[in-house]
Amino acid sequence: MSHQARVIVFCGKGGVGKSTLSLATALKLANAGRRVLVISSHPLPELAVGISLNGLSSRFPEASKRMFILHIDPVEQISDLVHKHFPMPVIARTVLNSSIFQNLIAVAPGLKEFFFLARLQQLAERKAAGEINAPAYDDLIWDAPATGHFLSTLRAARGFESYLSGPLSAAGAELHRFFSAPDSLRMAAVTQPEEMAVAETLELSQALMKDFGIRPATVVLNCVSPLCTASEAEIAGLATGTASEAMKFAVDRGSAERRICRQLASDLPIQQVFVPRLIHSDAGKADADLDLLENAGKYLDTAQFT
Repeated sequence: MSHQARVIVFCGKGGVGKSTLSLATALKLANAGRRVLVISSHPLPELAVGISLNGLSSRFPEASKRMFILHIDPVEQISDLVHKHFPMPVIARTVLNSSIFQNLIAVAPGLKEFFFLARLQQLAERKAAGEINAPAYDDLIWDAPATGHFLSTLRAARGFESYLSGPLSAAGAELHRFFSAPDSLRMAAVTQPEEMAVAETLELSQALMKDFGIRPATVVLNCVSPLCTASEAEIAGLATGTASEAMKFAVDRGSAERRICRQLASDLPIQQVFVPRLIHSDAGKADADLDLLENAGKYLDTAQFT
């Protein structure tokens, strides 16, 4: 293996900001001179609806040369495998269009997840069969799907190793080896300071330890109130007796979030990273999303993922 990329995984409940933080981290790393590939669980047009990278090349010309985004479609991976084993296009098309093959892809447990992970591993280890001068990435960032789908994807590798024989079993063993090795993945569990999201984060961490013997390297608490990182003296100085109802609400909400963060630190004693609620400085700007990514990156110390 000539070069293995560091793999950073942003995982957690759906809607907590994994995609934004994945792209913010990629932009920060690319600005620092590293070659980064973001592997998105969303098709790129779908991702672009949520976060626009328009203007990236003009605003960050050097970073844009080192930052790449890829959506791995496991069905395309399976199709490529069929074409490889059936070189005659007419035969390959017949196989791919057959109802038996289509049903197999749809119902075979873990098949699509298996091919997704295999491609991710190939990209990390630069050993994709048939690829000459495969690009070297310093970092792969996996914007993982929501918790349940993420865990089932990781478990797919173990299933292929345990229940099949032959080449697929051997490939499953390789996947399980890679995705269970503490040095292969740096898990960043993303949550917001809300009870349901935090409960899911704890369940995720427990499942990772039980099934794979790995745990998140850090917990990223996204969209937190300033009170979550305020000192005791600063909080004591907040006078709410004569404050407006809006101010009282903000303080009460921030205090509740602070308690949730402290309880999470007790239940899951690993490093916490706080990213405050960030608002577009000018939502009408063409590159407002780039402002958001750059600002979010200021709170992400990428050394925390090592």
